[in-house]
Amino acid sequence: MTAGGPESGSPAGRPRGFSLSRHAAERWIWIGFAAGLGLAALMVARSQVGGDQLNLLARGWLLATRRQMVWFGNPLSTGGKAPGGITSLLVGLPLLLWRDHRAATAAVALCHLAAFLVLDRTLARIVSPWERLPFAILYWLSPWQLYFGTFLWNPNYLFLGGAVHLATAWRLRRAPDLTATLLHTATLVLGMQIHPSFLLLATASALLWWRGYLRPHAGGAVLGAALGALPLVPWAWEVIAHPAMLAEVHKGFPGRGLLFSLPRGIFYWLRYSSLSLAGRSGLFDFTEAFGAAADRRLSPFFRALTEGVGPATVALPLLANLWLWRRWRRRARQHEEPGAAPPGPARGRVNLAPRLERLLRLPRLPATASDRAWLQGYVVLTFVASAVVYAVSPTTMMYWQGLSLFHAAVLPLTLYAGLLLRTRHAARVLAGAAAYAGLEIVLALGIAFGTPDYRCRGLETVVFPLIGDSPMLHELHIQDTCPWPLGDPHGWWPDVLPRPGEAPAPRSP
Repeated sequence: MTAGGPESGSPAGRPRGFSLSRHAAERWIWIGFAAGLGLAALMVARSQVGGDQLNLLARGWLLATRRQMVWFGNPLSTGGKAPGGITSLLVGLPLLLWRDHRAATAAVALCHLAAFLVLDRTLARIVSPWERLPFAILYWLSPWQLYFGTFLWNPNYLFLGGAVHLATAWRLRRAPDLTATLLHTATLVLGMQIHPSFLLLATASALLWWRGYLRPHAGGAVLGAALGALPLVPWAWEVIAHPAMLAEVHKGFPGRGLLFSLPRGIFYWLRYSSLSLAGRSGLFDFTEAFGAAADRRLSPFFRALTEGVGPATVALPLLANLWLWRRWRRRARQHEEPGAAPPGPARGRVNLAPRLERLLRLPRLPATASDRAWLQGYVVLTFVASAVVYAVSPTTMMYWQGLSLFHAAVLPLTLYAGLLLRTRHAARVLAGAAAYAGLEIVLALGIAFGTPDYRCRGLETVVFPLIGDSPMLHELHIQDTCPWPLGDPHGWWPDVLPRPGEAPAPRSP
């Protein structure tokens, strides 16, 4: 259903009795976009490095300064190294333009900028400006997005991959297309080289294809997979020479994913469109930025915001997801063929199988389904695919492992807000959206000045003290941003960076 269709509330697409015009809604979208852009620039300028960031920068620095290509990614939590050299390119190419550690971080921010623009242009073909406005608030101004979009880390690139996944799946909803399939498949293969959690969207693609929401072009799929796998060819040679680069397999025990990963995965799906943060993004210390006296006033306020108000906002996406699931199931039942219902239980006994089948049945996309119905099904099936991956996962799901789903996770509340804007509650919803956006901006400012990834030292910091010095620390202005003591005998060292006194590796061809 297009933005001007019956579901928009009137022939012109404007909700009845609603005072916000289409032009005003568009204007507020771009005002929010400008605000998010300003916050992102501030956070990129204040971003810090250590641990994973130093591992990534070492790869990029070797490529930019010594023309040495590292054909494997960062160390994985399961052991071994990430496959492929795509991370070396993502970090090294920006350093060719600007020899500063923030060049690579700025490239991450540009990926997030591109992701929002791709998503907004795609949604503009499906929903009205009155739904794109809450999407801009929930996605672009989200403290989750701003946090992960303004410091250097492998999972932070996945937002753009998620946006391309939706845009290309939309192109393939009716008929096969070689270009869209090529881009879709290449994105999946490259994304899993950046971070293995991109398997979530690969599983979603398989489920979308199975239920008729995705109609890929066979030749485009083969070509896209081949192009995306090109960085794996030299990596394979490296693995043959150094088998320890392969990740270890942790078997765990049967049902471990159901107990640990699935509940956490569902919870983070809901939290992505809330103010409930995770990890270091909720650790505040403003001493470095504003002094100890200001920290005594600001830190309790932001802790109350993240630990009190934040968890309460999870109720909003919970309601929205329940609404979306019921709506999708109701529409699917309306298109079921007569006689398709499973047979009833035999007399004298209770048979739970038909009821469970009805609950879990995933109907195919009806030929007459609207574009809005396709989008709702995309969200539901993406959630189901992620639940399947979490359920069989041998490791416990962490908050960053679902970031490729971020765009899909914020869509239920986006669509639910659009529904409410077509009711007599529109004025209250708009006021609530404005207050929510205000809290997001305040929280983003707190993250930018008080959390470990955006301040020098404090209560908790990024992993740093190094066992020695390196030219990289000075050429990329890392020591200028936050001077750290070097030469710690108990310190740490990036995995591919030449150690002090060690001869540099030869240049790659």
